[in-house]
Formats: sequence, C-alpha cells, structure tokens
Amino acid sequence: MFGPDPIDIFDPSPYGALAYYGHYLIGTVVLIAALVAFAARKGRGLHRIAGLIYLGGVFLLGLTSISMLADRMIPPLAMAVITSFYAVGGAYLALQKESRLVRALEIGLSLILLLALTGFLVAAIPVVREGLIPPYAPFVIAIIPGILLVGDALWHLKQRERNKRRVARHLSRMIWGFVVVLRAPLVEIAAAGAPIPPPVVIFGPILLALAMLAYFLPRFSRATSQA
Repeated sequence: MFGPDPIDIFDPSPYGALAYYGHYLIGTVVLIAALVAFAARKGRGLHRIAGLIYLGGVFLLGLTSISMLADRMIPPLAMAVITSFYAVGGAYLALQKESRLVRALEIGLSLILLLALTGFLVAAIPVVREGLIPPYAPFVIAIIPGILLVGDALWHLKQRERNKRRVARHLSRMIWGFVVVLRAPLVEIAAAGAPIPPPVVIFGPILLALAMLAYFLPRFSRATSQA
C-alpha cells in the first residue's frame, strides 16, 4: 500500500493509458520548464513564460495523478500531489499584493497540507505495525511537507515583512515543488531496479533543494531588485 509502484513503460495497467503516458509526458515538460525558469534572467519574458508553463504543468500533472489514484490509491503519490499543488499555489500567492483574500488562501493551503500530512501519518501507523513497511518509510515522505510547514509558520508569523520576504518565499516554493516532481520518477526508477543507492533517493532531492536555494536565492533577489 505504501511501497513504490515500479514503472513499466509498456504496460500502463492498472491505470488508463492516457493518464499514464500523459502523466510522464507532462512531468517531463514540467521539469524542463522549471530548469528554464531557474536558468533564465529573473523577472523577464522567458522566465515568466517558463514559470507559467511550470505552474500550469504541475496542475495538469496533479490531474493525471488524481486519475491514476482513482484506479489505485498510493498514499505517497497522493502526498506528492497535494505537496506539489501546495508548493506552486504558495509560489503564486507569494508574488500577489497582500490582501485578506491572499492571506486566507495562504492559510488555507497550509491547513490542507497539515491535514493531509497528519492523515498520511495516521494511516501509515497500522501498516508499520503489520511490518509491511519499515518504520522510517512514512517519515521519509513527510520530510519535505514538514520543512514547508515550518516555513509556513515563519511566514504567517511575520506577515509585516511580506514585501521583503515574498521573493524568497516564491523561489523556495518553486524549488520545493520542482524537487517533489523530480523525486517521484527517481523513486519509480529505483524501484524498477536501477542501481540508485537508497540514501540518494531519500536525501538526494532534499540536498538538491537546499543547494538550489543557496545558489539561486541571492541571485534571484538581486536580479529582481534591479529589474
């Protein structure tokens, strides 16, 4: 139930072929668009176009995932869908002018992620007790949502600093959303038998996100201030 579902490119069952192959096609477009957005000069045309493709692609990717989940529920995939929706939603709202509606939507996203994560961990307890998965497995899935919720707490407590911190929040949510999308095929490829060490699958995406934040955040903020 909580274990990986190895990919088989030539056999989409039990999923529908359209959702299955569309999922991987859109996922590829999303990853490419994200890389272009990160590499392009911030605040300019290419950056914005690639960013919009990325945001829209994550939404479509989530829809194909929901279609697949309707055929076969896989809790880690469900958490990935919710986390990616949350991340791109937060990235979009961070750049919007502060208002009661924007703040309410941001709080709503935080609550949705918190409830989803709580439900996921509660559902995982009996599966761990039955010995079907190792005790650490649910917490591996919970690491990224947990990091994001900690960031949310700081964001909501420091709303007066919104204008100073909104670029950093936008960037962080875009990066974490990218990492969530990237981790899904990494898990699938490893489960299919590729010689990828488990620590790389578990900690690699998180380390990548931290490295991207350290590299891009100063440049992003400086480029935006000069635009």
